[in-house]
Amino acid sequence: MKCDVNKDGLVAVVHPHDALTAETVDDLTRVVRETATAKAGRVVIDCVDVAYLDSRGIETLLQMCGGGVGCGPRLAALTDTCREALDLTDVLSQLDVFDTVENAIRSYRQ
Repeated sequence: MKCDVNKDGLVAVVHPHDALTAETVDDLTRVVRETATAKAGRVVIDCVDVAYLDSRGIETLLQMCGGGVGCGPRLAALTDTCREALDLTDVLSQLDVFDTVENAIRSYRQ
């Protein structure tokens, strides 16, 4: 999976460019861990190009981001398909999800 990493002050934005599936989750996990270490855990995952996620993708997001509100990376710009998958599996409420990357970045500054 191709992932771009951009920096916005003290926050890093990871932008994956593929579906989050069993075949791609290890790549995303590696990039997020490396980025979180460098940025003291302040990471936003920009999901605008994540067309869908399978059960392994959902499990990975829970492991990375599901430590409770305020813990782990924030998710931003979920596609309707991804939002629906997280909602149907009762996972959405366990994650920090923002409509835009800017709002997710701003949440670290509050």
